[in-house]
Amino acid sequence: MLRIILAFFLISISQLFVNCKTTKVQEPITVSKIPYFTLYTLDSQRFTKESFDTKRTKLILYFNSECEHCEKQAKWLSKDIELLSDLEMVFVSFEEMNAIKKFRDLYNFNQKNVTFLQDARLTFSNIFEVESFPSILIYNKKGRLIHKFEGETKVEKLLEFIPN
Repeated sequence: MLRIILAFFLISISQLFVNCKTTKVQEPITVSKIPYFTLYTLDSQRFTKESFDTKRTKLILYFNSECEHCEKQAKWLSKDIELLSDLEMVFVSFEEMNAIKKFRDLYNFNQKNVTFLQDARLTFSNIFEVESFPSILIYNKKGRLIHKFEGETKVEKLLEFIPN
């Protein structure tokens, strides 16, 4: 039984890595508003739809610390973090807390406007309809989807969809 569970887990994880992409801009499909969800911060506090700052545009990054495209995305975001200081940035991963913290620290994402969340139940990709790493969702202050990116996306391209 344990072997079956382990095999299923390994297949699931391998599918996530197969879906790691370089660049693909995708128009919003059906999730046009931030859906209801519950994830946890790195200090084990609940984070839900209601936890977002209603006065800021939101940038949500779905990542995996072992994905080379996510690493590149993190380098780009980290390099231009000042350009994103007015945003509420939320990084989401299904990985263990220690891996997420290591990723945060490696790319120096310790700013007040950046929150890291753990998706321990692997629900984020279904709820937010993302299929690959990295995926970036930009929502306006009212929680309406502005744009969805799947794959590596340069900061300059992100800025085109962020309201002033």
